[in-house]
Amino acid sequence: MTHEIDTVLSTLRMEVDPDLAGMFYEFEDYYEQKLWHQLTERLNVFFHDEKSLPFRLRVYDNFVSKFQDKINQLKVVDFLLLALKNNEDYDDQMKYLTDLRKNFKEIDAKKQRNDGLKSHYDGCLLIDIETARINLLKGELVKSRDLLDEIEKTIESHDMVPLRVTSAFYSASAEYYQLKKDFNSYYYTSLLFLSTSDFAESPYTFTLLERQQLAYNLSIAALLGDKIYNFGELLQHPIMASISQDPQYEWLFQFLNTLSEGNFEQFDKLSRERIPQVPILSQHESFLRQKICLMTLVESVFARNIRTLSFDEIAVATQLPKDNVEHLVMRSISLGLLKGSIDQIDELVTITWVQPRIINANQINKMKERLVQWDEEVARLGEKIQARGKSIWV
Repeated sequence: MTHEIDTVLSTLRMEVDPDLAGMFYEFEDYYEQKLWHQLTERLNVFFHDEKSLPFRLRVYDNFVSKFQDKINQLKVVDFLLLALKNNEDYDDQMKYLTDLRKNFKEIDAKKQRNDGLKSHYDGCLLIDIETARINLLKGELVKSRDLLDEIEKTIESHDMVPLRVTSAFYSASAEYYQLKKDFNSYYYTSLLFLSTSDFAESPYTFTLLERQQLAYNLSIAALLGDKIYNFGELLQHPIMASISQDPQYEWLFQFLNTLSEGNFEQFDKLSRERIPQVPILSQHESFLRQKICLMTLVESVFARNIRTLSFDEIAVATQLPKDNVEHLVMRSISLGLLKGSIDQIDELVTITWVQPRIINANQINKMKERLVQWDEEVARLGEKIQARGKSIWV
């Protein structure tokens, strides 16, 4: 170990929180023995500890940067991002990222063709994604979108892109759509982000506050997206536990379930109590009423054994004037929620297909009840046939 690094680590060890001081002895040992994997693991714990925040950038500048070619390239980028977490100077952040990208390129330029060392292509790609994210924070949306489009082409043209890179891309893209208030794209891109993140396995991925914020934003997007009528995937995702078990946000989870089940009475109750308190929902209250009508129609078809509904039945279920029923059915067909036909003379709607969807526990119970009822009807029919056909059986 060089005298410079030894001095830096000794100085930092005396300044950090006592709970973190012991790690610096491990840093020294692993560095001296060139145990890069073990060193990376301990650095990972350090950088994710909230008590390390004031010291992260110094550890990165004076220690990690000295051997960045020895450890996982994506971890180097992650350590830098964590070190810059509270740095609100976007130009300074950009400079750090640009310098690291330049260092990666220089390392690769010196690399021999058959030396067995991996190029820093993935690390540069992750830096580009974070650069696009900083452009978003600076309000340069067009510049960010152009860069994200280039990155998307690169990701699609390569078969072996690490999940860490793919996840970061979806995260940055979701932030872009959120700023553009594109609820549909934000919702689906955020779900892709969750599917590619190590949310379930890693204790470092999200803090509780970050989980709640993401779950809240996803819920709002699901409510306001004009192409989103199936919330099952979101409602069953583990991240929703962060709001379903919190008194402050529990109502939002219930509200999503209410729409998913087409429960008009519960929708009215929650709407009166909660929507006026959330400006973005109160601005779209009329749209939400249209949405519950569509969801109620779909649930009415799903929950019944029959596939023909009268205009009167639909009007009662959706609390709409009878004159509006035909438009509602046409709207549901145009959105791909249903397939069927309308008999304007007899005022009947015949449904031939309902959009497949993920259902919740209450809807599964309803399906179970229908199957039990169907089983009982089949049994009764069998008994009648047997009773009336005794002479034939003999």
